[in-house]
Amino acid sequence: MQFAILVSVIIAVLLGSFLTLSHTHRLFNLQSNLVLKTIDNVNLGIGYGNNAKTIFTDSITLPPEEENIANTIVRRRFWGGFELLESESSFKATKFKKLALVGSQLPKTPISLVLSENKIPLVLVGDTKIEGTAYISDKGVKAGSISGHYFTGTKLINGQIHYGQNSLPQLLPSWEHHIAQFSDFIPSQEDIVIPIGEENKNSFFNPTQVIFQPEELVLNETYIGNILIKSDSEIRISKHATIIDATLVAPKIIIEKGFLGNLSCIASESIVIEEGVKLSYPSALIIKEKTNKATSQSTNATKASISIVGDSHISGYLVFLEDRNPSSTNRTKVNIVIGSKATIQGQLYCQGSTQLDGTVLGSVFTKRFVTKGFGSVYVNHIYNGKILGYDLNSAYCGLPFLNYNKGVTKWLY
Repeated sequence: MQFAILVSVIIAVLLGSFLTLSHTHRLFNLQSNLVLKTIDNVNLGIGYGNNAKTIFTDSITLPPEEENIANTIVRRRFWGGFELLESESSFKATKFKKLALVGSQLPKTPISLVLSENKIPLVLVGDTKIEGTAYISDKGVKAGSISGHYFTGTKLINGQIHYGQNSLPQLLPSWEHHIAQFSDFIPSQEDIVIPIGEENKNSFFNPTQVIFQPEELVLNETYIGNILIKSDSEIRISKHATIIDATLVAPKIIIEKGFLGNLSCIASESIVIEEGVKLSYPSALIIKEKTNKATSQSTNATKASISIVGDSHISGYLVFLEDRNPSSTNRTKVNIVIGSKATIQGQLYCQGSTQLDGTVLGSVFTKRFVTKGFGSVYVNHIYNGKILGYDLNSAYCGLPFLNYNKGVTKWLY
């Protein structure tokens, strides 16, 4: 009798344990499914925000796909020279969030050149090479010479040529507005202003940290993540500095010889990249020209706004945005100079004049070309420059063009 009772108790305990285990396993599966569904919703939010047909300013809420699943909120803002998407989904105590820098996807057919100059033809000289689809004006393209140096290629443009181009692709107006605001930025009481330390790190899931100094700043330290560095004078980056994903803003920015990193630089006067600089993807060098209201002249009327010298390599994009004041237009001023040994892997967008002596592995969007040399200025000439549209990875996502589908440039941390 006692043995039977003992066996019954053991069976009851085992049965209870089995039921408890089954219930726990069911709850675990339910919780796991909720977590996975929340993660899926976050990824759907990023994809939804990247669709060109999705129009929203600051944020948008996605409708739930099924009952009892929380809505997903997608927020859009900008970081440095890039558009940033934040997707957040939550259900009860389960919450998940992702942040990503995004950019416009490349077209299926690689674009090498978009040239909006419509008064004179494009002239190719020396060892100039253009590979990929080109959009130029009705004035066309021809071989030419500079001081006895003639075009040495066998084909002017290795790709389709579309004539009748008279404008550059439109950038997102909200992005242009974001860039224009930087020159007048002064930290407010709401901003988190920090002193410079040996190691300055900040997650993009935290509020932005700001380093501000009215006078010249020389950077030798480590700056990683969600950090905005602003000077009202000049920022000089030493080769000893470590800078990853930070944003730098000043009228003048100089990156010294030998620096390695990736960043966004936004200036109103000049950006100088010295020899041996390597900026990894995604990096952005941006000039938003600012006209002196008293003189109606650019604040930097003679020197190039963006200058890449030596064997430097930039992976990302270069942008020059002209001031809209017509009186400041100067057809012979060079706004972006790519030195003969320099390489740009990505895109170059210039609303003024570009001197291309080096190589662009990707696309060039420019109003006109200018070559200065041999004691003269040659408008809409390229001398020994190379635009290799087929050599850019198809996964590259870049300039924030209007009405383009976007892709993830980089997942943030």
